[in-house]
Amino acid sequence: MSVPYRNPRRGRDMPPEPEHVEIYFLQCKESTEAAGKFYAHYAHRQWRSSGGKAIQDWKRLAWQWIWYEK
Repeated sequence: MSVPYRNPRRGRDMPPEPEHVEIYFLQCKESTEAAGKFYAHYAHRQWRSSGGKAIQDWKRLAWQWIWYEK
C-alpha cells in the first residue's frame, strides 16, 4: 500500500484530518455539524466517489457539498 500524498494547503491530504475539515467548513461559514456529516459520509465510503474512484481533492469535494446543501 502506498503512503498517502500529504499537501494540506491544497486539499490533497487523503484522508483529511477531521480537524482540518472542521476548519475548512468554518472558513466557509458552515457549522461543525455540517463538517461532521461530510466527514462521516466520505469516511464511510472510504474516501471514494460514487464510481469507486479514490477522491483526490477533499476541499473541492467539500466546496461542492456545501454548494449543493444550500
